[in-house]
Amino acid sequence: MSSEYPDVLGDLIETRQRFEVNGMHYVMSLSPATVVPGGMTYLRVLLQSCWDVPAQASILVQLPTQPQTAFSIIQKRTDVPLEAAEVGEVTIPIACATTTEPREYAISATIGAKPETRGLFIRSKEGEGELGETPLSFTSGMALATTVGLGFVARTQGEQRFSLRVAGQPQTGPAPNLIPTYLSHWTVADLPIHGKARQHVNDQRLYLLPKLSGQALYMAFLEESQARFKEAGLPLQIGEALFLSKILTYMIQYFLKHTAGQDVILIPAFTLAFRYNLATNDAVSLVVRGDYGRLVRLAISLSFGMLRQQLKREVWTHEEQLAVAELVVDRAERGGVLPAEFLYLPLLLGGLLVAEYVQMPGEKLAQSLDLFAKAYRQRSAELAENAELLQVLSQLMERARSVS
Repeated sequence: MSSEYPDVLGDLIETRQRFEVNGMHYVMSLSPATVVPGGMTYLRVLLQSCWDVPAQASILVQLPTQPQTAFSIIQKRTDVPLEAAEVGEVTIPIACATTTEPREYAISATIGAKPETRGLFIRSKEGEGELGETPLSFTSGMALATTVGLGFVARTQGEQRFSLRVAGQPQTGPAPNLIPTYLSHWTVADLPIHGKARQHVNDQRLYLLPKLSGQALYMAFLEESQARFKEAGLPLQIGEALFLSKILTYMIQYFLKHTAGQDVILIPAFTLAFRYNLATNDAVSLVVRGDYGRLVRLAISLSFGMLRQQLKREVWTHEEQLAVAELVVDRAERGGVLPAEFLYLPLLLGGLLVAEYVQMPGEKLAQSLDLFAKAYRQRSAELAENAELLQVLSQLMERARSVS
């Protein structure tokens, strides 16, 4: 048994508890959990093969038998062939008939798995993470599990049960598409690139770390953030750009304090470089520009975590926090309109929390806070509907001024 193959599943979904059947890790969900008569729900199955040979997973869906016409799928059993150690995602559409009586229904799914030939396990049923305790509010989508591990336990269980609620007025439309889909997230072809990046970081660590100075990172983030959010239809005021740079710089400095955290910052960036033939001679440019979207997601997670610690409560639900991260990263990567509210909460609030710890030579924090105050006053009309945001903003501004 080996721990060399990364736990990709841990990066795809927030779960330390997962399930396993004959060397196949899986996590299932049914979404949405409430549909109208005539609507659709989807069974999502994340699969992670632990075999070093090709394997097949079989997903058997059991729909309510009474009434028999309430729900429909294209086939009861879906067979999914996976390459050695492959990680992928199956989506099975389930249609609700327009005549379905509104109430709760039980749907279950059973998974079976078998390797094509005799093979060896290359992932275990449990793992320990190296990152340790952090204030991060969520951990998915940031290469943490594949890079340093987050810790997990896989419990042997072949069946999952779900409750689906049917409510509301029936809706009619075109015939639903019931064809299952499969998306591959990782194969062994990705392993050499990841290994090359890890080896490069280990060999060059003592050279790379001094390059990632606070001032170099801050100036690079300042420039890159202004360009990125201008493309997102949100030109940054100078005060906003300063405090966005503060939280991004602080986030990197937070992780660079120990080896596992250094790997979190560096290995995914160099994996990108080796995969897409990016230049590797400028560590700051590679990290800040090449991996900007992932670092923004990390900063969002850290900001929400620090806000929870400061306010002694969650400002948004876990699902809302993930949705905000998805939106902000998407706009930073691909452009499109981003409302200012989602930049302030949580990133600029996070910038206020760390303002005293990230200051450039010659900077006067009181002046930076004045610039920030001017910027958010100009956003007052855009932020006016979020009273809680304005309240927290005022509280953190007062806190930051008390230490400036």
